[in-house]
Amino acid sequence: MDKREYTRCLIVGSGPAGYTAAIYAGRANLSPVLYCGMQTGGQLTQTTEIENFPGYPKGVDGNQMMLEFREQAARFGADIRDGVIVKADFSSKPYVLTTDRGVEIEAETVIISTGASAKYLGLSDEEKYNGQGVSACALVMASFIAKKWWLLWVVATLLAKKLATLPVFVLKST
Repeated sequence: MDKREYTRCLIVGSGPAGYTAAIYAGRANLSPVLYCGMQTGGQLTQTTEIENFPGYPKGVDGNQMMLEFREQAARFGADIRDGVIVKADFSSKPYVLTTDRGVEIEAETVIISTGASAKYLGLSDEEKYNGQGVSACALVMASFIAKKWWLLWVVATLLAKKLATLPVFVLKST
């Protein structure tokens, strides 16, 4: 390998959970190292307005919020790095994780906060209408549908068509 490093605390992922872990680990003087992963800031960076997070009474843009989380984590000493963890060996301590650049990192503690990714139905116009009434967030869809009751019928119809194409398995007990 190109290089081997050691850290007491390695955090994988840079969404709200990753940055929060970095803030608390930094405050505990653990000198955390955080690898951002494939999407720096996580899924919230794709959100235009977050209205339900404490501390933002007027709402906040997802990118702005994640920039502020990042600044706060850095303020408490987190070493924030671009890159992806591609391999992990948890068979013995210290754990050994490898980055996409071939760097091996020995860590006493690993916090995995890789988050989630949106799951769409695969309908042809989902991407085209994303943010214009199509969303992977149930809360967003609920508020949109409440304002446009007719959309409920459209969504139900599309979902029914999609579900009708899925194979059905019948399990029989013997």
